[in-house]
Amino acid sequence: MPTTTRPGPGPSQEPGAGLSRGWQGPRHLGHYWPPPSRDALAGSWNRRSSTGCRRGKQWLSPRCHSAASAHGKLRYKLKPSDAQARARRRRPSPSQCRRATEQTQAPCGPSRFRWARGGAGPGSQGRGRVRRRHADPRSAPCRFQKSHWQKIRTMVNLPVMSPFKKRYAWVQLAGHTGSFKAAGTSGLILKRSSEPERSCLARLMADALRGCVPAFHGVVERDGESYLQLQDLLDGFDGPCVLDCKMGVRTYLEEELTKARERPKLRKDMYKKMLAVDPAAPTEEEHAQRAVTKPRYMQWREGISSSTTLGFRIEGIKKADGSCSTDFKTTRSREQVIRVFEEFVQGDAEVLRRYLNRLQQIRDTLEVSEFFRRHEVIGSSLLFVHDHCHRAGVWLIDFGKTTPLPDGQILDHRLPWEEGNREDGYLLGLDNLISILASLAER
Repeated sequence: MPTTTRPGPGPSQEPGAGLSRGWQGPRHLGHYWPPPSRDALAGSWNRRSSTGCRRGKQWLSPRCHSAASAHGKLRYKLKPSDAQARARRRRPSPSQCRRATEQTQAPCGPSRFRWARGGAGPGSQGRGRVRRRHADPRSAPCRFQKSHWQKIRTMVNLPVMSPFKKRYAWVQLAGHTGSFKAAGTSGLILKRSSEPERSCLARLMADALRGCVPAFHGVVERDGESYLQLQDLLDGFDGPCVLDCKMGVRTYLEEELTKARERPKLRKDMYKKMLAVDPAAPTEEEHAQRAVTKPRYMQWREGISSSTTLGFRIEGIKKADGSCSTDFKTTRSREQVIRVFEEFVQGDAEVLRRYLNRLQQIRDTLEVSEFFRRHEVIGSSLLFVHDHCHRAGVWLIDFGKTTPLPDGQILDHRLPWEEGNREDGYLLGLDNLISILASLAER
């Protein structure tokens, strides 16, 4: 049957007659006759808010009535309505992401629609569907094309991005700046390697203290330097609070003291540090030289803190809000230390109880550890970590100055230090620390 081409609507079918406000009128009608009636199209379009669905960027009615004959078809284009234009500015849906192309920012290119009758054959009546077909091959859906949203989503899930998914800001409270760097793997941190610490960690992995120290995963090379792969002790905590407690009655080796005396060297940097804490601490001679020797500075530093009196000192604190404090150089008395821990736990009795239990467990393990009996532990710290979910833990860290003893020599770790006996006072400090937290828990 030949068809008749009709260029547009006649006088009885003016564009927009009886249609909703969102309807812009067909931009092209052709090439089949007869098209469905305007009332049928209007009724179908007006129902889009209740029965319609979005395909691409157009609102389409999934099922709509047609007044056309069974073999009649209509091809037309729709101009997006105001609602559709607003929808385009929203975040793309997964289906739109699959249709996105890299050649254009528009999610879909020129399209055409075909009116398909549900029935078959002349005279049959049924429901029709509007199907969208892409006229431009570049806008056709392609499973290999990704939108910007999909690319970002894929990038976030890459392993290299995992360190940035952490829920805390990592900071270094003590030690030499630049000693640590991100490992690029979740749950690990890199620390600049030194032979004494590498040797100690390797031995600790086979000792009873293994569960009290960060897990050691070997040595890696980064940027021409060797780094120790260590367990990230903050992993698993949500907004952790951290406290670094330096253990022992001294933080320098006897060998350091001997070498400094044999080759005394005036240190202006240490004089400035001493002056910043206590302007009256340097002697008249030191003021005149504007410098102090290293042994003088090290012994003065231990004397003004709680190291000599309690066997430990607080190095620094990081709170959950990210603020840090390292101004504890003159925190010396027992009551001062209690106030610091009281502010650190913020009255959380459960966290305090877990800290106390963990410290008692560490002490029991130290007393039976063969590694601990045969090593001088200098400059090591206890790292306290807790969060708002009442998770809490304590670990031994920093073994750069931990040295093995001569064969046959063991340490008590509680006896007072005298030059030559190599006692470090580690257990003395741990006993006082447990006593302080126990008294705080009873308040």
